[in-house]
Amino acid sequence: MLCLQNSVAKTGITGLDDLLGGGIPRGRCILVVGGPGTGKTILGAQFIYNGVKKYGEKGLIVTLEEGGEVFKADMARLGLNLDELENSEMIKIIDQSVVNYLPSERFKELVKFMGMPVFKAASLLEALKRGIESINASRVVIDSISALTFQVADPVERRLYTMLIFKTLLDSGCTSLVISEAKTSQLEREFIFEEYLSDGVIVLQNIYQEGSLIKSVYVEKLRGASHDTQPRPYRIDQGGITVFPKERVFYKL
Repeated sequence: MLCLQNSVAKTGITGLDDLLGGGIPRGRCILVVGGPGTGKTILGAQFIYNGVKKYGEKGLIVTLEEGGEVFKADMARLGLNLDELENSEMIKIIDQSVVNYLPSERFKELVKFMGMPVFKAASLLEALKRGIESINASRVVIDSISALTFQVADPVERRLYTMLIFKTLLDSGCTSLVISEAKTSQLEREFIFEEYLSDGVIVLQNIYQEGSLIKSVYVEKLRGASHDTQPRPYRIDQGGITVFPKERVFYKL
């Protein structure tokens, strides 16, 4: 596993590494937060894809919302051929999306019957550890943690299980992106518990101004590194996300 002190893992996403001061500090866990349609999943996929194609680093993707095959098909339409990388054992995709379709009460009954903690019953932590070890991954993406935490009604339990996921990622030494759903518009900024656990937060926004949609990204925090804090525009097209680090976004209330 590649984890060099005082080094960074470049995302390889045009313009984003400029905002991050060169890249993500290695071994850190970064939260990518945004509302629907902001491109969170695409950003995560590019981080893994570019890790292999540009930097020769193996990566693990854990899907909690959509199935692995659907995920790969969606990314292929953008020109990110994850099948090729998976077949060459440069990446591993673990499909844990089934837990998203278990009603909370039924899920609790299953856990009680098996006599295991929630995440052990869902095999998430075990799958995460095995997946990293099986290919000696340097990068990890979890998409999205919101899908799993919705299954835990009790807020104290939910925080405990979320902390276990972050601890597992940090203990692995991998550079990780954890994707989460939240309101991020300039009028409805919703802060979530995961932000306090993470080493950094990348915020994606959809902003509607004068009949037009503007996509904006900014780095809310990044421990141990200097970074750009200004919102910058980005677009999603063939190949994924492109950030424009020299342009500014002006909010109109």
